[in-house]
Amino acid sequence: MPFDPQHFVDRFFQPFNSESRFYWPAVIAVGVALVANIVWYNWRTRATPPPELGVRPWAFWTNVIFIIWLVVLLIAKTPFWVMAISIVANIALIVYMYWFYLPPRENAYERERRRRAYFPQPARRKRRRR
Repeated sequence: MPFDPQHFVDRFFQPFNSESRFYWPAVIAVGVALVANIVWYNWRTRATPPPELGVRPWAFWTNVIFIIWLVVLLIAKTPFWVMAISIVANIALIVYMYWFYLPPRENAYERERRRRAYFPQPARRKRRRR
């Protein structure tokens, strides 16, 4: 069977229907993405800096909204290019959050932490026993 690139281009612009062999893998992928997003959000480590803990809910809800949007697009049987644009927009938003929005906040947190290291911490008061 020869490779026909025109077939893939045509499929890219045709409505995404439930008879397509890519429909159920796409539905399963959306479900796996939702579960992975929930696990990632709830994964707590002691080494996670507070600035990332502040950005994580924004990234989580952005992903959840885009996953719901993809489910709506799958149900509406839109062409695949609409889903591809939505996925690219989601990735661009997450990249913006983690590459441009988060680093200045992490740098400020590290500066504040280093600044506090120079100041003596108040000694803990010992309770007097009666």
